Formats: sequence, structure tokens, C-alpha cells
Amino acid sequence: MTTELARRFRVDVSTNGTSYVQIKGVNDFNPQVNNTEADASAYDTDGWGSTEITLKNWSASVKTFVRTEAGVLDPGIKLCRDTQLQFGDAARLWVRTYDRNTGKEAREGRAIVSYNRSKSGVTDLDEVQIEFKGDGPLLDIADVPVTVPKPVVLSASPDGATAGEQVTITGANFVGVTGVKFGATNAASYTVVSANTIVAVVPAGTAGSAVITVTNATGTSDSIPYTRGA
Repeated sequence: MTTELARRFRVDVSTNGTSYVQIKGVNDFNPQVNNTEADASAYDTDGWGSTEITLKNWSASVKTFVRTEAGVLDPGIKLCRDTQLQFGDAARLWVRTYDRNTGKEAREGRAIVSYNRSKSGVTDLDEVQIEFKGDGPLLDIADVPVTVPKPVVLSASPDGATAGEQVTITGANFVGVTGVKFGATNAASYTVVSANTIVAVVPAGTAGSAVITVTNATGTSDSIPYTRGA
């Protein structure tokens, strides 16, 4: 079991809930769902307290560096900034969040937006804090299609593993892996443990150099050197 990284989430915004743009430069994302609860204790709870949820509220706080390209503000940040002086519908955006590696854990809702600078010191990078206050339900939605970069392989251990033995491969972008090779030969089998770890079984072959590569739908990783046993 591995521990996931906080930075795996992506935040998109939209004016209509259909055409979304990503907020780029996010360095902190903190979503919250809070309950309003009422005491439901009664005679038949036999002296034990009982509680019911009567209301839910959701919110999300996003801190992001202000990014520009050729002097043009990042489109996602601009959508949020454009709500700053507005009222009514113009002060609201649709918000969609999900795992940027897999598209899973996707949720969507409409929110009132506040947009303010969060860093302004002489040595600071320009940063803003965007607060989304839910206006209605936050819903689980279907996985969001994402383009996963090709795999990156960083290490493989232990060195010198022989046919049938396991090798742990670490790196990035291992979600959706379609193949693992030792040299030109496919691994006897492999298990994707997480987006950063694969356990592969060394195939039959002779001892010597057998560079390791990992492939997904986007492409094949650069190889890393590996010396296998017989």
C-alpha cells in the first residue's frame, strides 16, 4: 500500500458546466463538505444520543500562482477573476475536481466565487486565493478523460534478479500501463501497485544487460540500465 500525493488533484472551472478550462499553477487545494446536524435523541434510543444530518454545505479553497503566456492571463484564473466584481449568476462558476493522473474521484458543483491576492511581498511570487462556496449540491460524476504522459522510469531493484524473480520498478505515470520489458522481452508478468510503482517478474533469458522500459497508451518510457541474472 502506498501513500498518494496531495498534488494529484486538478481543478477546472466553467461558466456553463459543459466547457471546462483548467486552473493552472495550483499549489494548494482544500475541499470541504460540512454537515449541519440535529439532535434526534428519543425515548426509544434507550438513553443514547442520536443525530441526523439536516443540511450539507461544500466549499473549496484554491491557492494558485498567477500564470501568463505572452502577457495573457491563464484562462482558468481569468474566469475566476472575472467574477470578482459581479453579482447574481455572473458571480458563480461551475467547478470540477478530479485526480489528474486517472480522472477518477471526480466531483462537480456550482459555486459562488471569491478571488483575492494572497501574496504581495517584494520577494513573493504573485499568488491568488480562490474560494468556491457551494451553491447547491456537490455531485460525484463519471471519470474525466485525461491524457497521461508517457511513463518515467527512475529505478529498479534488486539488481541481478533471475528469471521468475520480482523486480520493483519506481517512477511516474504508471496508470494505464500496457507493457513492461526487460531488454526486448516482455516481463513474465507485472502488477501496477500505484502510479509510481510496478512489481514485474523477470522473463526467461540469459544473464547480462536488459534495459527496462514501461509503456502506456501515450508512449514508451526512456530506458534505464539493468543487469539481470540468468
